[in-house]
Amino acid sequence: MRDTLRWAYALNQWNIRMDVFVRHEDQRRALKTLSALGFGHIELAAGTGRWDNLGRPEVIEINHGSPEGFLAFLRSCSVNGVSSMFWDPGQPVEEEGWAFRSTRNRDDHAAIVESAKPFVDFLAAIGAEQLVARPVGSAWMQPPLGRDDIAAIGEVWNSVGKVAAAAGVGLALHYDCLSAVHTADELRRLLDATDPELVGLALDTAELTIGGIDPVAFYEERHERVTHVHLKDTRYADTGEEYRMPGAETTMLRGGAGRRIERWFFELGTEGGLVDVKAFVAALRRHGYPGWVVVESDHGGNPAELAMLNSWYLQQELSVART
Repeated sequence: MRDTLRWAYALNQWNIRMDVFVRHEDQRRALKTLSALGFGHIELAAGTGRWDNLGRPEVIEINHGSPEGFLAFLRSCSVNGVSSMFWDPGQPVEEEGWAFRSTRNRDDHAAIVESAKPFVDFLAAIGAEQLVARPVGSAWMQPPLGRDDIAAIGEVWNSVGKVAAAAGVGLALHYDCLSAVHTADELRRLLDATDPELVGLALDTAELTIGGIDPVAFYEERHERVTHVHLKDTRYADTGEEYRMPGAETTMLRGGAGRRIERWFFELGTEGGLVDVKAFVAALRRHGYPGWVVVESDHGGNPAELAMLNSWYLQQELSVART
């Protein structure tokens, strides 16, 4: 896409189950679809194991020989490169012995920083700009934030930010509607606990809306901290603190927590959408936002269909020209 903004697309919506997005021909089909729709860059998502072969730097290199080999694979599908990669240090992975770590626990900080290094090095090698990270785990899995918790969380991300900056990669913390850092005030406190030279905010329009935060208003308030954007819509907000329910990843995001919500995340321009996409994008342009805008559907349905709908919306409603 050609615009004053830079547009990319998240691949996560294709990887809905460990056995459906493994073969290179399936990945080529997705990449060629995105290229045909005008998206020249993609965002990757961290994972684990051989079945998630776009989720770990070492597995990507096994499959493609080197970072340069991976870029050649993308370019053979007419995709120019990678904008960013999403990573959750609290997600146990096979490659690290299924260790469970928490950014709230200072005893885990050194291991989290070490865990970030392969991702930082890989992103630097392929010319990607942002490591996008989940700052803290889900609220239902831990007690409410204590007085010192946000300070501890900020400390580890400042340390990761130093590692990333040394490699020429940015770090952006991604607000998650299930996260223990949930309210606008908690998010402000987290930003205040981190060094703006090292740590930015990845603003996700749908996640903020579900969590009860107006993404346009929050961007206007803290636009100088926003270094990455995930752009998607939602028709629903969590009005009953469903994010605190046990197993919220399943009970809420996949089951609607009794409200029979089929899915929470929707394509741009969805009927009944709560995100004012046009106002948000106008605010990005007005403030000269320099980062990537990653369009995302996040397991919302048929991935190719949703990518087509998103591409149509960008061209027809936001006046973004195809490259």
